[in-house]
Parts: sequence; C-alpha cells; structure tokens
Amino acid sequence: MSADGTVLLHEGIVMKERYIEYLRNKGFTSLFVGEPQIQEIIALEEDFYGSKYKKEAIGAARDAIHHFSVGKGVNLNKVKSLVSEWINQLGEKPENMMNLLDIRRKKGYMFSHAVNTCILSIMTGIAMGYDAKQLDELGLAAILHDVGKIKFSKNVARQFPGYLTRREKEEYKRHPFYSLEILRRNNTVSVNVLNACFQHHERWNGSGYPMGLKGDSISEYAQIISIADVYERLIVGMPHRLPTPVYYAAAILSKAAGEYFNPVIVDKFNQNVAIYPIGKTVRLNNQQSGVILGVDLKNKTTPVVRITSSQDEQDIDRIVELDLIKTPELFIVDFEEIPPSYSQVHADQAYISHIKE
Repeated sequence: MSADGTVLLHEGIVMKERYIEYLRNKGFTSLFVGEPQIQEIIALEEDFYGSKYKKEAIGAARDAIHHFSVGKGVNLNKVKSLVSEWINQLGEKPENMMNLLDIRRKKGYMFSHAVNTCILSIMTGIAMGYDAKQLDELGLAAILHDVGKIKFSKNVARQFPGYLTRREKEEYKRHPFYSLEILRRNNTVSVNVLNACFQHHERWNGSGYPMGLKGDSISEYAQIISIADVYERLIVGMPHRLPTPVYYAAAILSKAAGEYFNPVIVDKFNQNVAIYPIGKTVRLNNQQSGVILGVDLKNKTTPVVRITSSQDEQDIDRIVELDLIKTPELFIVDFEEIPPSYSQVHADQAYISHIKE
C-alpha cells in the first residue's frame, strides 16, 4: 500500500520480476514478505528519499551538463535549489544517507554519479561543521566535478581508464582543464567551485593530477569530493569491475588515508557511512538471517535487524526485531548480498585502480 492508501499489490500475489520493477519505479527500496500468519508487511515508502527525487536530481544534472555540452548558456538555479534541498534533508535525517544513493549501474551513469557524489560530499561537509554557504558551494562543485568529460573524443568517452591507450589516458587526464574552461564561462560559478572541480583528482601525497598538488595546497572542497568520488565508484562498480561491498570500500578509504587522502576528512567521511545499509540482508552468528531496519551512525556495527529466517533456514512465524546494541551476544558475520566471487584480491585491485584513475 502506498502512502496515500492505494493498494499496489494484493495479499497472496506471487512476486514476479515485472511486479518488482513496478514497485522499484514507485520508489520502494525494500520489501518484507512473510507467511500468511505474519500480518505486517513493511516497505520503505516513497518519500523525500524515493525515486521521484533521485530522478529529479539526476535530471537536473543531465540538463545542466547537456547545456554545457552544446554551448548554451546554463542557468544553474535549478541545480542550486536542489542542492539546497538535499542539504536541508540530509541535515535533518543523516541516518538515511544510504537510502538517497542510487547504486544501480545504468545508462546515464555520469549523472547518477554526480548526484551520488554530491550527497556523499554534503554529508561530509555537514560532519565537518560547514555553514550553509560552504555546503551550497561544495554541493554544486560535486554535481559539476566531471563536467569536463563532455569534451572527450568518442573513443575516450566509451572506454574506461584501464582500457585506454597511453595517448587516450593523457586526454582523459585533461578533463579537469576542460571543466575549468567550461565553468569559467558561467559567471555565477565561484572561484571555490572552480578550484574544487579542477583539483578533485589531486592526491594528498602529490601523486594526483593535473598539477601534482600536495596536502593542504589542494582545495578542501576538492579533498572532500575526491573521497566521495572514489567511494561512489567503489560501491557502484563499473561494467569492467565488481561493486565493492560497503565495508570493504570504507576499509579502502582508511587504507588510503594519510597517503592519497586527508586522514581527518576520511575519518569524518567514514563516520557517516552506514556499513550495513537499510534494507540489506545479513546473517548473524546464530545462523539467523535478517534485514537491516535501522542504523545508528554512532554504533554502525550494531544495527536493528528484522529476523526473516531461523537457524534451520526456515521462515519464522512471528516478527522478531533485534537491536544488536542490546543483544551483545549476537553479531553480524556475513553480508549476504556480497557476490561469492568477491575477495580481498578484488578489494586490492579496486584500491589501486579507483584511487589512481
């Protein structure tokens, strides 16, 4: 049932792929299915965090970048107002951060990547105590950080850095210059935003590009966006690379802290990453399986879990919700959606490729 009381699917219906896609398009991200004796069926209803608002944000990013690509004058007011709305909502409900992210690979990845990076950057800025003006600038820079990629030649645009020739890699690494060239034409874009977009591939140890800047000579906005950019690519994955499980991605950032990224900002970033996102399936040490219902960012490893299967893998006949903070004898031992083929080797490969691209 939707928020306005409309029946979406009747009780007892067999779930088919087209029904799942229908619910997904309606903005539902999780669905609990039980035996007839379990009366309560819960889903995360469409609200600010539903697909409607994700699509609106992605559409605004697409429109702005399209206008840049065809050389039209670009009015960034719509993008700026959406960024401000994200800031307001994220400030009120930081625990729902992971629900905002659209982590499905799809056509138009550039635009969803821009929105995801914006969300993650704003969350970090909030954790760092940024004021409203700083958050607005940071969010706008995060949305526009890859705008220079619209000037790539066709072959570079189709490929990923690992598949490019040496000459094509040189072109790829020029996209910060392209971004600077494009954004300078818009007199509503501040110097802080320009610097952030230009420098988001710089690295803390000076190994980045395009200028080889080091440490605090890198714009702080760029330092934040670089972390959000890498993390987003890790958890979403690419056509040639498996998505990285959230806790592996957080570990990769921690490993890179002090070398590639500002360790203070990595710490702030990791404080706001839900290791176990809401709606995901986990297994406990007593062999029960369940779905994450809620996460306290101060106690990220001990979420609230709705138990869906008993020790013998059978569906239970009553609703059981466990707050793992209050049941210390129980803890999560497995994140059940991780592909069996994923390993530490993949994590190490992701560490090398994403951070250095």
